[in-house]
Amino acid sequence: MAQVAWSEKLCVGIQQVDDEHQKLVQVLNQLDEAMRNGKGTRVMSEILAELILYTQEHFTSEEGLMAESDYPKMKLHKAQHRQLVEKVVKLQQKFEKSGKRITKEMMEFLTYWLTNHILVDDMAFAAHYKSAPVGAS
Repeated sequence: MAQVAWSEKLCVGIQQVDDEHQKLVQVLNQLDEAMRNGKGTRVMSEILAELILYTQEHFTSEEGLMAESDYPKMKLHKAQHRQLVEKVVKLQQKFEKSGKRITKEMMEFLTYWLTNHILVDDMAFAAHYKSAPVGAS
């Protein structure tokens, strides 16, 4: 599996969100590299925990911008965030319990979810935010 290359295609045009997305991509790539290099469970567990923590921080930040701009699809978007966090926490618990390595399927899921979420859902939010009085300034 190839790592995610940050590109303009993934930029939503809100600096704070783009910076946070870049950080998420970096951590996801660190996890992928650790998996491919056969790093120990402890190292992969720490990176996965960092990914979960930063994802939660990013979602909180992004949801603040949604509330600020009165985003009409905020409830659905927040539900998507919550579902991802719940799924990844379950993956982490399974990983911790089994002591097995992060799998290719797990990395493919995380990569697909992140890129698809940015390209579809976050782009839609960004368009709203930039047209809202709060985002237009």
